[in-house]
Amino acid sequence: MKFFLTILLVFIIVDVAIVAYVIYRRITKKLPKKVVEKIRKTWKEIIRQKDYERAIMEADKLLDFALEKRGMKGSLGAKLKQASSLFSDVSEVWSSHKIRNNIAHQINYKVDQKTYKKAMLGFKRAFKDLKIF
Repeated sequence: MKFFLTILLVFIIVDVAIVAYVIYRRITKKLPKKVVEKIRKTWKEIIRQKDYERAIMEADKLLDFALEKRGMKGSLGAKLKQASSLFSDVSEVWSSHKIRNNIAHQINYKVDQKTYKKAMLGFKRAFKDLKIF
C-alpha cells in the first residue's frame, strides 16, 4: 500500500509540474516578429477610423487575435481570464471589452469621444503589456 501511495504521489507531482510548465510557456510565449508587425499595422489603421464604434470593435478583435497567437483559447472573455496576469490593469482591459459588448449587443448604442478614448486607451495599454507596442 505504501508503494502504491508513493507511485501515486510521484505521478501527481509530475502532473503538477507539467501543468505549471504549460502555463508558464503560454504566459511567456513571444509573438513572432511578423505577427507583431501585423498587429502594429492593423492598430494604425484602426486609430485612423472616423467611426468610433467600428474602431472599438476592430481593436477588440485585434486583441483577441494577439491573445490567440499567445496560445490563449476560447472567447475573448476566456482569453482575458487566462491572460489576466499579463496585464498591468486587467479591469481596464475588461472595461474596453465591455464597451465593445455594448456596441455589439445594444440597439443604437452610440459611443461619445470620452468613451472612445477610454476604450482605446485600455486596448493600447493591453498591447503595451503584451510587449507589442
